[in-house]
Amino acid sequence: MALRARDWTPAVQATFLEALADGGNVRKAARRIRRSPTTCYARRKRDAAFAEAWDGAMAVAMETVLEPEAIRRAVDGVAKPVYHEGQVVGTVKAYSDTLLIFLLKGWKPEKYKDRRDVFPRGTGALWHKLEQVSAMSPEELQAFLAEVEAYLHQREAGGAGF
Repeated sequence: MALRARDWTPAVQATFLEALADGGNVRKAARRIRRSPTTCYARRKRDAAFAEAWDGAMAVAMETVLEPEAIRRAVDGVAKPVYHEGQVVGTVKAYSDTLLIFLLKGWKPEKYKDRRDVFPRGTGALWHKLEQVSAMSPEELQAFLAEVEAYLHQREAGGAGF
């Protein structure tokens, strides 16, 4: 039986969005309004205002529930049971290095991004000198420019560089 528009009342929508903001879990939010996640996704696809409200609810969930939980698991750890002969004999604190990596990359991508910069041989020394340009004397700057020109000429000629 298809969900009729009158079955999706403002109260139903508000309850769904509140549940979504509380946990960021579409399945649980759908269960709270006695609908399937498929029904909710279909509604989102048809209703731009609802989709926007959904995104807002997810942003709240991310800020108040999901990120704090990721931080807790990465930094504080979680208790994992220790078994001996099929019986729980204690717990050990486990940390999530993977979560910590994702958090660091998300918060400071310029510092923690995967490095994939590949420079032709010889450019490393030139880059290092380029960083020092502001402190160079006019004579040092002229020598550096001559070095860059020689490097570029050699590369254009098919040479391997420095």
